[in-house]
Amino acid sequence: MSQTVCGGEPHRRRNDPSGLSARLSHFTARLTQAWDPVAGGRLLLVTNGAVIAVTTPLVDEDRWSSLALLSASVTVLAWLAALAVPWSRLPRRCTLAFPLLAWAAMGGLGLATHGVAANWGVLFTLWFAYLGLTHRSGSSLLMLVPGLACYIALWDGWSAQLVTRMILVAVVWVLLAELLCALVARSTALTEEMRQLAHLDPLTNLANRRDLDQRLTAAHPGDTVVLLDLDHFKALNDSQGHTAGDSVLADFGLVVRATLRQADYAARYGGEEFALLLPETNEAETAVTLQRLRQRWSVLRPDVTFSAGLACWRTEWDSTEALIAADRALYRAKSSGRNCDYSAAGRINGSAAPQPV
Repeated sequence: MSQTVCGGEPHRRRNDPSGLSARLSHFTARLTQAWDPVAGGRLLLVTNGAVIAVTTPLVDEDRWSSLALLSASVTVLAWLAALAVPWSRLPRRCTLAFPLLAWAAMGGLGLATHGVAANWGVLFTLWFAYLGLTHRSGSSLLMLVPGLACYIALWDGWSAQLVTRMILVAVVWVLLAELLCALVARSTALTEEMRQLAHLDPLTNLANRRDLDQRLTAAHPGDTVVLLDLDHFKALNDSQGHTAGDSVLADFGLVVRATLRQADYAARYGGEEFALLLPETNEAETAVTLQRLRQRWSVLRPDVTFSAGLACWRTEWDSTEALIAADRALYRAKSSGRNCDYSAAGRINGSAAPQPV
């Protein structure tokens, strides 16, 4: 049963998604989206000018119409200029022009109004927040001098009160910018860490299947895909337990990482199967890599062998077809006694006789 108030109208929910809070969240999201200094700078330019134009009647009743028109005109011109600049071709630091342009416009307005523009000095804080969100640490210190110079222009003459205010705002500006910069850096680092964890197999410290699928989309003719399978792994799990099996998988991941070249790629394909992607590597070079891997693995775990199937990437293949071809070669290796390597052309290398369970 709905509740009502005097007049018969129902209570409005406090967490109304269409209310001021939602609009503010949307604005903040747009401002901080991808920490893009160009989009953020354009948005703040418009916001800066709109705030001044709207609040002009409150601070100068006599000249509000002319000041509002001037502010709106300067904002439109600055926004059009920002649209015309090819930002993608310029260094990121060039976007420092956004706060400089806004401060210069506000300083000029301050000189023309003899202190009336001091009411808008709080807008400088927004621009230092912008510096913290979009630029590297220390940018706020670099921009402090021009910021204070334009801030002084807002006031009608020099005074002890202005000196005190300048010290306070300088501390607030720099602290705000540096704190936001630190938060952005921490957020970026955590995001990257989470991204890596989402694409990492925790047991073997190799990439996982999700990352493999993405990596294969970038493969091209000349690369080689290899599927590896630890022989009789289920029997090992059944006889020695899953802890022993996990230890074997972790050791195999260690040997794989130590054996492959820097450009090579390895992932846990699933269970006891692993996938390798060897860029610009032909069948003979792949055979050498697998032989080296087999020798190193036999030193660490002589009781466990592996089989391998490889496929050299063809022009007409996609990732699924490449994996199917490697899997067929792996099946031939396993059906031929295991502990050996096969390609579509036949056996490459491996033990002369199958190893017992």
